[in-house]
Amino acid sequence: MPIRPLDEWVIGRTQSLPLSALKGAVVGIDASHYINQHLVNQSTREALLGALGGFPFALRTNIEKELQTFKNLGVGTIFVFNGLDFGKKEHRTQPAASRSFEQAWELYDQQQADQVVDAFSSAGMISHYVYYELSPVTDPSSPYRYYFAQRSFSLPADTTKPPGTPPPETLFKFLQRILAQNGVEFIVAPYSAAAQLSYLARGSNPVVDAVFAPSEALLFDLDKLVTRIDTEPAQFFWITKQTCQEELGRLSNEQFLDFCLLLGSPFLRSLPLFENPAYPGKSPTIRDALPMFNAAGRSALTLCAQFEEDRRMQELQYADLYKRAYMIVKHHVYIDVEGRVGPMDPENTSSDMHELIGQRLPEELYFYLSKGIIGADVPNFLTTGEVRISLPLGTEDTEIYRQLVGEILTPVRTQSICLLANSLHRFYQTKVIRIRPWFDENSERSINLKGIPSVKDTIHPWKIHGEQFPESIKKLQAPRGSFKFAVQSLTDSDFVSKSFANKETPILSSQEDILSNVTWRFLQLRGYVDDKHRLTPWGQCLVQALSAMDPADNLEESIFIAIEMIRLGLLNTKNWFSHVSGGPMRGSEDDKTFNMLVSRVACVAKLQHKSIGYSGPLSRQLLSYRSLISEVRSALRNLIEVVLAGLLLSGDADRDRNDWTEMAIKLPFIDDNDCGLGIAVRTYLDDLPLQANPTSPEARSDVKAKGKEWFQHSESFIGNLDLAFKLWDAVYAGTQSTGKEFKEAKFWEDANKWLAERR
Repeated sequence: MPIRPLDEWVIGRTQSLPLSALKGAVVGIDASHYINQHLVNQSTREALLGALGGFPFALRTNIEKELQTFKNLGVGTIFVFNGLDFGKKEHRTQPAASRSFEQAWELYDQQQADQVVDAFSSAGMISHYVYYELSPVTDPSSPYRYYFAQRSFSLPADTTKPPGTPPPETLFKFLQRILAQNGVEFIVAPYSAAAQLSYLARGSNPVVDAVFAPSEALLFDLDKLVTRIDTEPAQFFWITKQTCQEELGRLSNEQFLDFCLLLGSPFLRSLPLFENPAYPGKSPTIRDALPMFNAAGRSALTLCAQFEEDRRMQELQYADLYKRAYMIVKHHVYIDVEGRVGPMDPENTSSDMHELIGQRLPEELYFYLSKGIIGADVPNFLTTGEVRISLPLGTEDTEIYRQLVGEILTPVRTQSICLLANSLHRFYQTKVIRIRPWFDENSERSINLKGIPSVKDTIHPWKIHGEQFPESIKKLQAPRGSFKFAVQSLTDSDFVSKSFANKETPILSSQEDILSNVTWRFLQLRGYVDDKHRLTPWGQCLVQALSAMDPADNLEESIFIAIEMIRLGLLNTKNWFSHVSGGPMRGSEDDKTFNMLVSRVACVAKLQHKSIGYSGPLSRQLLSYRSLISEVRSALRNLIEVVLAGLLLSGDADRDRNDWTEMAIKLPFIDDNDCGLGIAVRTYLDDLPLQANPTSPEARSDVKAKGKEWFQHSESFIGNLDLAFKLWDAVYAGTQSTGKEFKEAKFWEDANKWLAERR
C-alpha cells in the first residue's frame, strides 16, 4: 500500500531509463505492488472482474510475458511477499463504494446501459480512464443478457488499488506458482515486504541492486526507489530519497520519516488535521500538509501536542498511534539470508516489541512461511488472538453468508488453528481465539484451544512410505498425493491394516510420500476417513465421484469442493438470494429449480476463457453463490497448508531439502472460482423453454449455437457446457453413494433425469 499523497507528488519528479540499463542487475519486487499494477493498469485491467469473481483471465499470460521480457534483457528479479499482520489493524468500511455497487446492479437490471458504465466506475469496478460500452446481445427477449465491450484510451496507469478488485493477498499463491514454474525466485517476508526489501538492498551483503515497491519502502532508508516498470516500451521510472527530501524543503531523514507517517500508510492512518472534512476518505495533499508540518518545527510529536484537544485526535489517541508506528518502522522484523529472524537496529530494540509488531513464532515456522509452505492466515489467528472477518466489497451481505463465515466454517478453522498450535509453545496451545465478524464486532464467539484434544495426535499415525505399497496400490492410475489416489488406496483392506506408523517408522523423505500423507491426514480431518483409516460414507461418496471423472478434465478439486459444499448444507436450491436478480426465469417451477441446482454445481468450476477480459451476461445471484464457494475453498486451503506445516514441525519428514516451494504449489485449492461457468449453464438451460420443443436435439443445438454471441471470448461455449455437465455427472455419482448420510439423493436423481433430456 503506497503513501498516496507522496505518490501523487512524485509524478513529474521521476527519472526514466531503458529497462536494458538494468542488465546484469537484480530487482527486488514488492509482490503486492506488482499485483496491484496489473489489476489497475488500463492495458491489463479487466473491468467485469468484480461482477464475475475469481482471478483475471489474462493475468497469467500478462505476468509470464513480463517475466520473459526481464529474462530477455538479462534483468534478474526476486519477488517479496507481505507476511504476517503487524500492529493493530484498523478495519475501515467503504459505504460509498458499496452503495455505488448496489446502484450499478440496479441499473444493470433496468438495462440503463449508459448509466451502468458510470455506476460501475464509481463502485471501483472500472477505473476512470477506461470507458466501457454496454451493448445488447442478439436475444432481446432476455432482460439480463447484454455484455460489456471494452473501449479504452491511453492515460497513465493508476497506482492505487480501487475497490472492486481482489485484495492482492488472495492472489499470492497464484503468483507464487507462476514464479516457481518460470524459475523466478521469491520470498515471503516475516511481516512487511517493504522492510524485507530494505534488508535485501542494504544488508552487509546486498542481494538486490534496485527495489520496485510502493512509496512506503522509502520509510526504511532506501536511497532510491523504482516507481514504475513498463515492458512496452521497456523502460523504468525511479526517484531518489534525496530528491524527495530536497524538494520538500531539505527534510532530514527523521523529519522525512515523520512527515511520511503522518501522510498515511499501512503503518499509520493519515493525521486527521491533514484531511478535509468536506471530503471524508480523501487522501491529504502534500501542498496542504507540508505547511502545517513546517509550522510545528517539522516534528510529528509537536504537531500532535499542538492539537491534542482536537476531538478527532482524542478519539483516535493519535499521538499514541504515531509512537507505535514509529517504533514498528524503526525496529521492523526481517529474515536474513541465513534464515535468522530479528528486528532492525537490534541494539536499541525494547523488550516489548512483541506488543507492537506481534507475538513471536518459532524461526522454523517463519522459514516455512518464507517458502510459501504455509500462508499468513492461521499464524495470524494465533498471534493476534482474533479471527477478523470482513465483508469483501461486492459480496452480498446475506444471512447465509454470515452463517457460513461466522458459524459453519468455525469447525474447519478450529482444526487449522489447533493443529498448528499443537506444534508450537504451550503459550499458543492455551489461547482463546475470538471470532470477530464485521456484523458483530463484540461477538462472544470464540475458540478455546485449552479445552480441545490434540488434533495432531489423531492424524500422527499417517506416515506411510511408498515402498510399503502392495502391488495393487502401485498399479493405481491416479497420481500420488491426489485425492483420487488417497481414497482409492483405502478401498484395499490389506493396505489399510498396514497403514499405521509406530515408533520405529522412519521419517518421510520423498516429496511423493510427504504429499500423499498430507492428503490422507487432511481427509481424516475432513471426515472422509475415520481413525481406523477406513473410508466413511462420505469417503465412499468421494470415491464414486472421483472415479466418474476423466483426469484430462482437471476437475478433481472442483469435485472435492462440491462434495464439501453438499456436506456443509450449501449445495442445494434454497432461495438465499431471491432478493437479487440473475436466477433462472423461464419454464415451470421444476425447470427453474433444477436449473438453479445444476448452475450452482457449475459455479464450483471455472469458465474456460481466452486470455482477455470477460464479455458476456452477468448474474448477481450466482456471484453471491460464488462467494460461498470461495470462502469454503479458502478455509480448505488453510487447513491443508497447516497439515503440511504440522507434519514438518513435528519432525515427521526430512527437512534437509530444497523442494519447499514445489511442494507448496502442488497443494490444492490455489485457484479461486468465478461464476462464469454457472452463468453459461444457467443461460443455456433458461433459453430452452423458449423453444417449441425444449428437449429436442434441434432445440438444444439451436440454443448452443447462440453461445458464441453470448460469450464472445470463451474458448468454446459447447466445450464449457460439456465440462459443466461432466462435473455434474461426477458429483451426482457421489450423491448416490452416501447411504443414509445424504437425505436429498432422490431430488438429485430427479434433477439428473431432467438434465439428461436437455444437455
